[in-house]
Amino acid sequence: MVVSQVGIRKKVGSSTPVKKKRRKRKHYKTGIHHSPKCAAPIHYRSGWEKTVAEFLDSNPEVVSYEYESLMVPYVMAGKGHTYYPDFLVRYKSGRTVVVEVKRQDKLATKKVMLKNAAVRSWIIKEGKGWEFEVWTDAVVMGFRKLVEAKKAGC
Repeated sequence: MVVSQVGIRKKVGSSTPVKKKRRKRKHYKTGIHHSPKCAAPIHYRSGWEKTVAEFLDSNPEVVSYEYESLMVPYVMAGKGHTYYPDFLVRYKSGRTVVVEVKRQDKLATKKVMLKNAAVRSWIIKEGKGWEFEVWTDAVVMGFRKLVEAKKAGC
């Protein structure tokens, strides 16, 4: 595995991002989502991530998206870490957004604030013109209602 200059994880000799393996959490909804807009299967670790993937699939403005494909370095307590934002979304308009799905009550924690600052700095440093957004539980619940309505044929 190599890290390209833009911080996207890729296998050596491949253009496909490498998904990092993470442990399952017993109280979260986990599984695999196959998307026509994402090159690799999404190994989601929460129902919210699954809902976001389903919403992105159903959104005609979304051209493509990737799941945990970016590597963003950050420092916490003097030690280097790597942050993997949840989604990289590309829209028909040309807009690209790095998205983190996070509970509202977790936004003020030191770790989350450091990660968010790191990704914002990384985007500026790379000069890509991308945006960063945190989609909270309230946003994801709205997406869930839209996805369920679409499935019900409304």
